[in-house]
Amino acid sequence: MNNKFLGLILGAGVAAMTSCGGNAGQSATEPTADSTNTVDSVKEFILNRGVNLDHWLSQRGVGEDIDPNYITKKDFETIKKLGFDFVRVPIEEQLMYNTDLTRRKIGFDLLDSAVKWSDETGLKMICDLHIIRSFHFNSENGEANTLFEKEEAQDNYVKVWLDIQDFLKNTPEDKVAYELLNEVTTPDPENWNKLIAKVHKAIRANEPTRKIIIGSNHWQIPNTFPDLKVPENDKNLILSFHYYNPNVITHYRAPWASFKNYSGKIQYPGDVLVDKDFYATVADENERENLKGMCGEWNAERMEKEILIAKNVADSLGLPLFCGEFGVYPYHVSPEIRIKWYEDIMEVFRKNNISCCHWGWKNDFPCVDEKTLEPNAIAPIIAK
Repeated sequence: MNNKFLGLILGAGVAAMTSCGGNAGQSATEPTADSTNTVDSVKEFILNRGVNLDHWLSQRGVGEDIDPNYITKKDFETIKKLGFDFVRVPIEEQLMYNTDLTRRKIGFDLLDSAVKWSDETGLKMICDLHIIRSFHFNSENGEANTLFEKEEAQDNYVKVWLDIQDFLKNTPEDKVAYELLNEVTTPDPENWNKLIAKVHKAIRANEPTRKIIIGSNHWQIPNTFPDLKVPENDKNLILSFHYYNPNVITHYRAPWASFKNYSGKIQYPGDVLVDKDFYATVADENERENLKGMCGEWNAERMEKEILIAKNVADSLGLPLFCGEFGVYPYHVSPEIRIKWYEDIMEVFRKNNISCCHWGWKNDFPCVDEKTLEPNAIAPIIAK
């Protein structure tokens, strides 16, 4: 989630789904097999509350390789002790594969450790393909995204998934799930819908009942769920959204945010951006209107209204829904505002039986101290 471009998100309304208090993995209806899909049973894969193991096997920074000691079994033990029941493990093609798509030993050794430590501590695990060479959710691969422009890029994406599948195929289906791609962004949602169908067909050829997690276009915000098309007659799917609204609160003074220069007063609940004169300092008209659109009055009711867009789509399909990312950048917002936002979003999740997964664990949006793993003030809020 770190280093996202927030301009379009601001206008559309960012929503991120989290894994707290719900039962993602349980489907409302029984599946039926058809000629194109051999799914004939719904595997149980229940999610409740989780955390993202961010900046471990993904987003290491320019020129930085994987640190084999950044996440250890102690992290998994602490996650379980705090009351969480699953982890989302973001992985990055550049860190896991050489350019010829041969595996990098350091990456797959640690992915294997993640599987073992999850099993040994009683945690479920989501393998999240977070970044690939042809697509970065914030276009930070050093060149333009080509995933939706070049057929070769899509073929490579499928090859990566088939190799990940080959590595993980012997893991229990009630303990490990696959997430197709993090925060897809493309001008035409049909681009993503077609690629979903392609990679889903490839994975299902060998694993008809493994849980597959799919998010909507434009950073997985709830507002784009009506445009999402998922493969029919497959009840072993989980839909995922991300939620970071209102961005002026969750990304206050974050160095990558489009409104990073705003250092005036903020409030939550209420009219989040207090100094209205700031709008006049935004030269680009589109950015200014985006900013105005994401501000105004915010409270639990407004957040719930957005999240229900995603929930209604999932319910109509008989599929479970979970929030794969949510959180507040903590370094400048007041503790009172931060805690109130967390209390409100968690209540929305509980009220609507939505599972949630906090971004992140101990890096830019921490819930524990990076060195001691001692929980901070939000850990007990998001783990209950």
